[in-house]
Amino acid sequence: MSRGYTVTVIGGTGRLGQEISKVFLSEYRASFSTRITTRDPTSVKAQELASNGAEVYQFDPENIEQSIAAAVQGADVVVNVLPSATTSKATKQQIQAAAINCGTKVYFLSEFGVDHRKNDFPGYDHHEWEVKRELATAARRLAGGKTKVIALYTGLFLEGVFRVIGFDIEHNKLTCVGPPTARVAFTSTADIGRAVARLALLALDAETALQVPDDARIAGCVVSYDDVRELVANVKGLERDAVAITSENLGQLKARLKNGDGSVLEYIRVLMGEGKLDFKDEQINDLVNPERRFGNGRMQKISYDSNEIYFKNQLLCSNADFMSGRDIPKLMDRSLKIRARS
Repeated sequence: MSRGYTVTVIGGTGRLGQEISKVFLSEYRASFSTRITTRDPTSVKAQELASNGAEVYQFDPENIEQSIAAAVQGADVVVNVLPSATTSKATKQQIQAAAINCGTKVYFLSEFGVDHRKNDFPGYDHHEWEVKRELATAARRLAGGKTKVIALYTGLFLEGVFRVIGFDIEHNKLTCVGPPTARVAFTSTADIGRAVARLALLALDAETALQVPDDARIAGCVVSYDDVRELVANVKGLERDAVAITSENLGQLKARLKNGDGSVLEYIRVLMGEGKLDFKDEQINDLVNPERRFGNGRMQKISYDSNEIYFKNQLLCSNADFMSGRDIPKLMDRSLKIRARS
């Protein structure tokens, strides 16, 4: 069936890429034909997406320009979701050059995380973010106004991040860097996919294109460690103080980073403590989800307005299937009661 636009998702079988691909193939199927690139077109993930209508193109790291050019030729939108940590700068440069030179109308940079524009690490910022800024500048220069280049910042992924940022729910222990009142943005990968699709449609429409910023933030929910302590205590039937919060010294960690000793996760935890992941006021949720109504009902169940419920489920009941379109509040209530009794 012929559809209005074509989207190519570079890295369409990855953790985030698969979710973005699924959104285009389901909720935005009427508007987009979907292509994906993957290193292994025979993989289970690639075959699942193909069975749902995706055109699958093999990404050849030995012949990047030709393999990417084939996948993006004639595409209206290109979404680059290749992981920054494992993709070389040279590969990233070739991918975005191929996409822009093929005449795509909208190009999404490989961002989808921390808004590193606000970083305060003079002379010692993490190399990954320095490369991202360099690539964004190069992409916009190459595009020359003919391709809309979008950087979408989403905070932390809602799925599976809690343990590594100091949420030990099993033992009622939370560990933050800096004040426990600092708020942090979380967004589910499915909602990131919905935001990408919505922004793509807006950017492609001459009547709405000017509404789409070059740099945009979304936030599924914004919570602090204090908020999480309240949640855990309420669900488990504990006194608030029974959930311990340990605050590590922000200045000491930042000094260690300045001396060249630290991982990207430690940089992120500093940003959390400094309040630089608080997207509460500077985000475009209303643009991508006007009046919290657009979509097909499923968006209404798991969208920015109900993402707090999803956050609670991910935090305390991570084994449930929350993307199935079930009655989320009822499932939430039943799951938390079961967990509280255990």
